[in-house]
Amino acid sequence: MSDGPRFEDLVGTDLPPEERARLERVHDMLVAAGPPPELPPGLATPPESPKAEVIPLRRERWRTAGLAAAAALIIAFGAGWWMGERSAADTVQFTVEMSGGKGAHATLDVLSADAAGNWPMRMQVSGLPVLPHGHTYALWLTKKGALDSQCGTFTVVDQGTTTVRLNAPYKLKEYSGWVVVESGTQKHLLSTATV
Repeated sequence: MSDGPRFEDLVGTDLPPEERARLERVHDMLVAAGPPPELPPGLATPPESPKAEVIPLRRERWRTAGLAAAAALIIAFGAGWWMGERSAADTVQFTVEMSGGKGAHATLDVLSADAAGNWPMRMQVSGLPVLPHGHTYALWLTKKGALDSQCGTFTVVDQGTTTVRLNAPYKLKEYSGWVVVESGTQKHLLSTATV
């Protein structure tokens, strides 16, 4: 091969034949490849390192950083707890279908009651006309066909579907049905099958 150190001078003669053959092949490839290229003159001297100054963190900053980390943990825990509670509260217990004239209808999802006995509800209502400014619709629970306990008021902005959140702080088993009326009137615009 070319000018390079002799293999025997590097490893000696006391190698097993398989190891010797493997190392000799590698040696011959390195000698054939030749020496690495010369270092460019621009890299002969290392670049000047920037002057860096270590700034110690004062005690006040450590305290601030610790308080910020503690606040972030509390916020994360609170958000997780709130989302967990919220998802449990959004569990639908039963659904009430309501219908009325001119294609008006509503679906009322009654959600899990809270510890105080409030039944949150989510109602999707369609087909009710837009009322004049200041007028509202009301959702009522009925007993023997008569309006008995109001569950909230709402408005619609167009004749599409409107979703509203309402509340029934009552013992629902005491009532026979649900109706929607224009506030201040007794005319049933939407009602359940049993009123």
